[in-house]
Amino acid sequence: MRHIIMMLLSIIIAGESYSQVPERFSKPHEEIAEMNWKGNNTFSDYKPEFTSSVFINYNISRDSFPQNETSVKISTKDPNRVVAAWRDFRKGVSPANRRVGYSFSTDGGDTWSVSRLLDSTLIPGFFKNSDPVVAVDSAGNFYIAVICVNVNLGLAVYKSTDGGETFPTAVLAANDGTEDKEWIKSDLVPGSPYYNNLYISWTRFSGNSGIKLIRSTNAGLNWNNAVAVADPSSPGQGSNLAVGLDGEIYVTWVGGTATEDFIYFDKSTNGGLSFGTDVVIQQGSTPNITITSSGVTFPSIETDVSGGLNNGNIYLVWCDARNGDPDIFFSRSTNRGANWSSPLRVNNDPVGNNKLQCWPWIAVNESGKIAVIYYDSRNTSSNNIIEAWLAVSTDGGLTFSNSVLSSVPTPTSQPNSDVRFGDYIGIDFRGDRIVPVWTDERAGGFNMEIYTAIVSKPVNISGLNTLLPSDFDLSQNYPNPFNPVTKIKYSIPQQGYVTLKVFNSLGKEVSSLVEEVQNPGNYEVKWDGSVSNSGIYFYKLQVNDFVQTKKMILLK
Repeated sequence: MRHIIMMLLSIIIAGESYSQVPERFSKPHEEIAEMNWKGNNTFSDYKPEFTSSVFINYNISRDSFPQNETSVKISTKDPNRVVAAWRDFRKGVSPANRRVGYSFSTDGGDTWSVSRLLDSTLIPGFFKNSDPVVAVDSAGNFYIAVICVNVNLGLAVYKSTDGGETFPTAVLAANDGTEDKEWIKSDLVPGSPYYNNLYISWTRFSGNSGIKLIRSTNAGLNWNNAVAVADPSSPGQGSNLAVGLDGEIYVTWVGGTATEDFIYFDKSTNGGLSFGTDVVIQQGSTPNITITSSGVTFPSIETDVSGGLNNGNIYLVWCDARNGDPDIFFSRSTNRGANWSSPLRVNNDPVGNNKLQCWPWIAVNESGKIAVIYYDSRNTSSNNIIEAWLAVSTDGGLTFSNSVLSSVPTPTSQPNSDVRFGDYIGIDFRGDRIVPVWTDERAGGFNMEIYTAIVSKPVNISGLNTLLPSDFDLSQNYPNPFNPVTKIKYSIPQQGYVTLKVFNSLGKEVSSLVEEVQNPGNYEVKWDGSVSNSGIYFYKLQVNDFVQTKKMILLK
C-alpha cells in the first residue's frame, strides 16, 4: 500500500497537548492514487469455520465484483419499503471505478430487487460516486447522499419519489473543498419546528477544512452554504448526526492521536444554522482495526423520540481498546448532551480476550427499543475473520442481549486500499422489524457482497393468548431433548422486568432470550442451539422476586 508521509499537528484538548495523526483523521482515501488490482475476482477455497441458522441471511447485491460500505433505511410512511445502498465496483477494479449500487424491498426486507447503479452522469463534471448513505422523509421519498469523484471530491444527493425503485434526479450539494465521510439525516421528530428538514454532516479535508453541515428545507432541491460544526481545535472525521426533541441536531465524530481516540460532540438548537462549543464526551485507547487499511472505526448516534419513558435520550456507540482489544461501548445522555453515562461494554465475550469488535451502528425504533450492529471475531481463529452481530436493548441501554447475525463468518481480504473492505456497515429499526446490512466475503476471493439477515423480532417472543394467568410459571421446554430448536413457555400474572437466560452445565451464560418489561400474560420463546454443543443446559426465568430454573438437553 502506498506510504503516506506522517505529519504531526499539535492540538489542545482539555488543557493537554496531543499530536493529531493525519493518516488516520485527515486524509481521504479517495484521494490516494488508485492502485492496480492484486489478484482476480474469482471464488477462493475459503471454507467457513462453522455455520449457524439462527437468522436467515440474504445476499442483497448479488454481483461477482466487490461491493462494500453499506447503508439502509426503512420508510416511515410505508415500513414495507426499504432501501439499501453501497459502494460498488462492478464497473472496474483496475483502476478502481467507484459507483453506488442500491436495491429496494417491498416486504420489509425479506426479499430485495435486482441491484442497480445510480446514474453518475447526473452530476455534471463528476464521473464516479462513492460512500453512500440513505435517508427518507415523511412522504416516503428516499435520498442517497454520495461523494462524487473527479479530480476533487464533491457532495451530491440523489432522490427517489417512487419508494426507492428509481433515483432519476440528483443535485450537487457541496463542492467547496475536498468533501468526504458524509452522513445524511431527515428530521422526522413529531412537533419539531424543522420537521422534514434534511441535514448532511461531513469532513472537508481542504480549504476551509473541518466537520461541516448543510441543510435543505425543500426536500433536497436546494442546500444552504456549509456551517462549521467542529471548532478549529477539534479535528477528526467520520461524523454522524441525529435529531432530538424540538429539532435539536446532535453531531459526533472521532479524532485523536496515535494512541488515544476522542469522541467529539456538538449540537445545534436552531436547525443547523450554528453550533456550540465541541466537547470530548468519550476517550479510549486507539483500537487496532485489522480488517481495513483505513484503520478507523466511526461513532454512531441516535435519539429516542418515542414519547415513552426514555423520551429525549441520546444514545452513542463507538469502539475503543481501553480493555486491551477493540470493544463496542455505549453511553447515553438524559439531558440533551450536557452529561453522559459511564461507558457500558455492549459485546458480552470475555474482557481482554484479544478478539475484535468494531464498526458499531445504532438504530432506535418508534417505541424506544435500541438495536446495534457490529463486527465480531469472538467465534473465529483470526481477527481478520469476522461475523455480523446484533445487540438489542429494551430498557434504554441499561442492558443488551447479543446474537450472531451471520450464518457463516466472512474473511476480509482486500486487493488494495481503493477496494478495501470499507469503513462502515448499517442498520435500521421500525416496529418489530430490524434490517441490518453488512459487507460479507463468504464467497471467497475479493467477492465482497452486501448481506442482510431476516430479523422480525429481536428475541422471537410471542403472546399465546389473552387469558391472564393467576401465578408465575415456567414450563418444561418442548421438545426435550431437542435438535437444534426448542420452545420455552412461561406465564407472569403481573407486569415486571423479565429475564430469561440459558446457561451451560458449568453455569456460564450462553444466551439471553428475554430482557424487558412485559405485561401480564402467557409467552413463548424459541431457543436455537445451532451454535452450541450437545449437552445439558439450564434456563432461568426471573421476574421481580420470582425465580425458577429448569433443565433441558440438546442432543445433536
